[in-house]
Amino acid sequence: MYVVLLCFTSKSNDFFIKKVPTVLSFHPVSLAQKHDVEEYLYRYGENSCQHSFVAMYCMEAKYQDMVCEQDGWLFTLRKGKSTDKERVYLFPLGDTADTDGLRNALTAIMEDAHENRCSVRFETITENAAKSLKELFPNQFAIEPNRDWYEYIYNFNTLANLPGGKLASKRYDIQTFYRDYEGRAVVRKIQPDDIDGILRFQRTWLTEKQHIDEDVQLDYENLAIQKGLAHFEALGLSGIVVIIDGELCGYAYGAPLSDTAYDVIIEKGDRRYNDIYKILNRELVRLCCDGFAFINREEDAGVEGLRKAKLSYKPDILLEKYIAQETVAL
Repeated sequence: MYVVLLCFTSKSNDFFIKKVPTVLSFHPVSLAQKHDVEEYLYRYGENSCQHSFVAMYCMEAKYQDMVCEQDGWLFTLRKGKSTDKERVYLFPLGDTADTDGLRNALTAIMEDAHENRCSVRFETITENAAKSLKELFPNQFAIEPNRDWYEYIYNFNTLANLPGGKLASKRYDIQTFYRDYEGRAVVRKIQPDDIDGILRFQRTWLTEKQHIDEDVQLDYENLAIQKGLAHFEALGLSGIVVIIDGELCGYAYGAPLSDTAYDVIIEKGDRRYNDIYKILNRELVRLCCDGFAFINREEDAGVEGLRKAKLSYKPDILLEKYIAQETVAL
C-alpha cells in the first residue's frame, strides 16, 4: 500500500514520482464500530472465534486489540501481546482472492512493524491464511500449528439433539437431570432482569475457583464477562440461565460469528448440580442458535479436561490454527 506523490526538484526543474508507504493508523475498538468491523468479520473471518467483535471489545484488558480499516482490509494489532521486539497481529481480513491486495495488506503490516523496529508475529491464523503467507512471502515466516488454539466447531444438530450411539450417554444424563429436578428446574433465555443475578453468581463462582486455582486468566475472563453483561444488548449477545429451586445456578451466552455460525463464549455452572454443564451446552444451542448451521465452542487452551470434554461431543470440524513469526532480520 503506497501513496503516490508527484515531487519537484529545484535543481533540474524536473518532476518525479515517489511512492511513500502508507501508515496504518490503529485505534481502540469501540461499540460505535461494531457494524463496520463485523462486515469484515462475518464475510472473511472463516467462523473463527478470534474473528469476533465481542472478543475484540470485551477482552480489551488482555489483548488491547486495535483496528484499522484501510483500502478494503481490516487490520488488527494485538497491542497487549506485543513487545518491544515484535508486534502481534491477526491476519488481515479482506478479499483474499485478490492476490495483489492481500500482498499489499501483508506488506503494510510488515512496514508498520518495521517502522516500530519490530518483527511481525501473526497469531491464531487459519490454515488458509498460513498457506497464503507461505505462497506470497516464501521463507520469510516460520509457521507452526498450535494445537492449544484449535477451535471446536459442531453442526447445529450435533449439539442440539446429540444424535447417534456415541452421544447416547449425554442424552441419558440430560434426561436424568430433568427427571431429578422435575418441577424445580427452569431453563430460559437471559432477560434484562437476570443481569444482576448473573453477576452475583459470577462473583461467587470466581471466588470459589480462585481458591483452587490462582490463574490471572480468570481475572481477564471476569473483566470480559462484566463488560459483556454491561453491554449485552448492544453487543448482540444472547444466552440462557438455569434456575433450580428459585436460585440461579448456571448461565451461558454467545453471539454470531457470521450468518451461519454462532460462538459459545461463556458457560458457568454450579457443579454441585450433576451434569449442569451438559444442560448449559445443549439448551444454549436449542434456545439461542436456531438458524445457525455451525456452533463454535472455541479452543481448549491446552487444558486437558477441557480438551477431553470438547472432543467427547464429536466436533464436526477441528479448525486448525497457526503462529507465524517473521524470520527476516531487521
